[in-house]
Amino acid sequence: MSTTTNAADLAFAGAEGFGAETTGGRGGEIIHVTNLNDSGKGSLRWALEQQDGPRIVVFDVSGEINLKDMIKVNGDVTIAGQTSPNGVTVTGAKLRIVEDNVIVRGMQFRPGDGDGDTPDNRDGLSIGSSSHTVKNVIVDSNSFSWSIDELVTVWYGAQNVTISNNIMAEALQSSIHSKGDHSMGLLVGDGAENVTIVGNLIAHNEFRNMTVKDDSKQIEFINNVVYNYGPNGLLGHEGTTAHIIGNAYIAGKDSAGRAAIQLKSPEAGTAYYLEDNIAEVDGGATSKIKNKYVFEPSNVTVLPSSQVVDHVLSNAGARYPELNDVDERIIQSVKDGTGRIIDSPDQVGGYDFGKNVAAPKDSDKDGIPDAVEKTMGTNPNKFDAHGDADGDGISNIEDYINGLIDGDVATAPVETPTDTGSGGSDTGAGGVSDSGSSDDTGSSGSAGSGSSGTGSSGSAMRVEAEDFKIIEGFFESSNNAASGDDVLQVKGTKAGEAELAFDGASGTYDLVIGYFDENDGKAELSVLVNGKAVDSWKWNKDLGSDLANNKTLTERVIEGVEINEGDTVTLVGKGQGKEPLRVDYVDLRPQLVGEVMGEDTFESGVDIDPIKIEAESLLLEDGFRIESNGHASGGDVIRVKGGGEGTASTFFEGETGIYDIAIDYFDEADGASFLEVVVGGEVVDAWTWNAETEQNLASKDSLARHVIEDIQIAAGDAIVLQGYADGGEPLRIDSIELFADALLA
Repeated sequence: MSTTTNAADLAFAGAEGFGAETTGGRGGEIIHVTNLNDSGKGSLRWALEQQDGPRIVVFDVSGEINLKDMIKVNGDVTIAGQTSPNGVTVTGAKLRIVEDNVIVRGMQFRPGDGDGDTPDNRDGLSIGSSSHTVKNVIVDSNSFSWSIDELVTVWYGAQNVTISNNIMAEALQSSIHSKGDHSMGLLVGDGAENVTIVGNLIAHNEFRNMTVKDDSKQIEFINNVVYNYGPNGLLGHEGTTAHIIGNAYIAGKDSAGRAAIQLKSPEAGTAYYLEDNIAEVDGGATSKIKNKYVFEPSNVTVLPSSQVVDHVLSNAGARYPELNDVDERIIQSVKDGTGRIIDSPDQVGGYDFGKNVAAPKDSDKDGIPDAVEKTMGTNPNKFDAHGDADGDGISNIEDYINGLIDGDVATAPVETPTDTGSGGSDTGAGGVSDSGSSDDTGSSGSAGSGSSGTGSSGSAMRVEAEDFKIIEGFFESSNNAASGDDVLQVKGTKAGEAELAFDGASGTYDLVIGYFDENDGKAELSVLVNGKAVDSWKWNKDLGSDLANNKTLTERVIEGVEINEGDTVTLVGKGQGKEPLRVDYVDLRPQLVGEVMGEDTFESGVDIDPIKIEAESLLLEDGFRIESNGHASGGDVIRVKGGGEGTASTFFEGETGIYDIAIDYFDEADGASFLEVVVGGEVVDAWTWNAETEQNLASKDSLARHVIEDIQIAAGDAIVLQGYADGGEPLRIDSIELFADALLA
C-alpha cells in the first residue's frame, strides 16, 4: 500500500495519507506567537486569521489560550505547537480550517465546559468551508479532548486530508450542548474525499468513533486504536467508499457489547475493503464489502494489527516536550482497561496547562533557538530559516520543528531571551517577531515612546520609525518583518520627511537606522540633527529580494553623533525605481555615559552593550500574567492584580561581572506596590512604589526606572523579582536592563 515519495515533497518526514504532500507555510515568514491572549498582535488568532501568505507559526509562550469564539485559519500555514517551551492548550472554541494547505502539529485542543464560544460550536478542530472546497490539510501529533460537539470534523467536501498520530478522547457527554448527551469523536461527511485517518488513539467517546456519511469517498481508516467506544466503533453510512485496515477495537465499560464496525445503508456507490481488523463487523451494508481495494490507496505503510496498540500508545498525541497528565492518564486507561465516558473535565482532575516558561533564546528570530543553530552549524545571528545546512533538501526551520516531534533535535536547556544590540550595518536585523501588543499608540514624535528605557540615564533606546512625527510624504504601513510590525513608508518615488524630538540624556550616540534595502531600486535617505546632515546614503545593497522581508531588513550605523535633550532628529529621503523608502527603527546607543546624577542613574565603565530582558520573557512562577501595554518597550508587561503576590525569574547568561541593574516599571498614583530583587539567592534591593506621578494609569507618564548599582552577578545566577500589588496599583514590570561596570575573569 506504500508508495515512494521524495522526502522533501512531504509535509514532514514520515507524513502519510492523502494529505502527505501538504506544504503548509514552507518558505514563508516566521510568525512568533508571543502571548496567550484571545486576540491582538502576537496572539494565535492574529497569526492565523489576520496574517496571510505562507508562514510558519512558532510559539514563544506556554499555557492556556482561551478563545471567545472560533479562529478561522487562513491557508498556507504550518502551526508548530511543538515549539512551545511547555505546550499550548486551546480552550473555549475551535480552530476551523477554511483555506487550503494547512499543517497542524504539536497542539492541544480541549474546548471544555467553561467560558468560550456557543457550546454547540465547540469542536476541537474542523476542516471545511461552505463556500468552497478546502484541500490539502494534515493534522498530526496533536491531542484533542473535552469537546462539546465533535472532537474533529471533516466536512463540506474537504479533500486530500490526513489525520494522523493524534489522541481524540473524552468528548463530553451530559454537558452543555443544546441537544443534550453529545459525546462525539470523529465525523467525516458531506462529500469529503481522499481522507486518511491513521495511527490515532480514539477513546472514551460515546458516538462517532469514526462516523462516515453523505457520499464521502476514498476514506482510509488504518492502524487506529479505538477504546471504550460506546454503541459503535466505526459507523459507515450511505455512499461511502472506505478501506478499513489493521485497526484494534477494544471494548470498555461504556461499550454496548455489539460488533464494533457497523456498516449501514447499502445504497449504490457504497463499497468497503476490510482487512486484519481486531473487531467484529455487522450491519445492513456488509454485502458491500469487496475482496480487493475499492480505490487507489495512498502512501500509508500498514502495520499488522497485532502491533498497532503498542505503536499507537507510544506515538499518538502532543508529546513534545512531554505528554501532559491528561494524555498520560488516557493512555494508561487503555493499558489498564479503565476509564469512562465523562460529562465534565472536573471528573478527571481538570486541565494541566503547565507553567508559562521562557522560550529558548533566538537572536535572529528565525524560529530556531541559538543553541540548536550551534548544533546545526548555522549562525544564530543570521536569519537562515530557509537555508539547508545539512543538504538534505529540507529547510533548517523544518528540520528543527519536525525534529522536535521525531526526537532528532539536540535540544538545550531553556534560555531566557536577551537583547544585546544589533550587529552593525553589514548584517540583517533578523526575523519576524511581534511585541504582542494590541495597542497602537500612534506617532508621538518623542524618544521616550517606543524606546527601551525612559531616556533619563543615557541608556540605549529604540525608537520605532512609526513613532516619528510625519512632516510630509511618509505614512505608516504594516510589515510583519519590522521590529514593531510597522514601518514609515513613502509611495513610489515620492519624498518623505519625519522628525523626532529627542528627550533623552545629552551625550554622544551611535545612531543605527533599520530599513529595508530591496533589489528593485535605489532609494536614498539623509539623517539630520537640528537641520544639519550627519549622514546620507543610497540604498543599493544586494540582499537577494525585491520585497520588504527578513532578507532585506538591514542597518546603517552613524557613529559619534552628539545629541542634546530637545534636539530634533530628522529623516528625509525618497524612493527610487520600485523601491519605496521603508524605515523600520532608529536605535540610539550611547558611546559614553555622563556623570552620575542621582539615585536612578548609573555609570558604566565597560564598553559592551547593555543586556535587555523583557519581563514577559521571564519564567512566571506565581501570580504574574502577561498583558499588552503600548507604552512598554516590548509591547507587553507582566502584571499582578491589586492585593496579589507574584514571582518571576530568569538565569543570567552574560559574563560574570559587576553590573548596575535597571528595573523599568509603572509607578501609578493609586497604590504603593512593593518589589524585591534577588540575585544569586541574596536580596539586593527592595522598595515601595510611591512616586508622585499623578497618573493612575500605566502610561508613559508613570513609566519609571529604579537602578540597583554595583551588583556582582555570575553567569548562571538566578535573578528573581518578587513582590505584591497594593490598592488600585497592579504590580506592572516592563523590563530588566543590565549595564556592566566591570567584568571578572
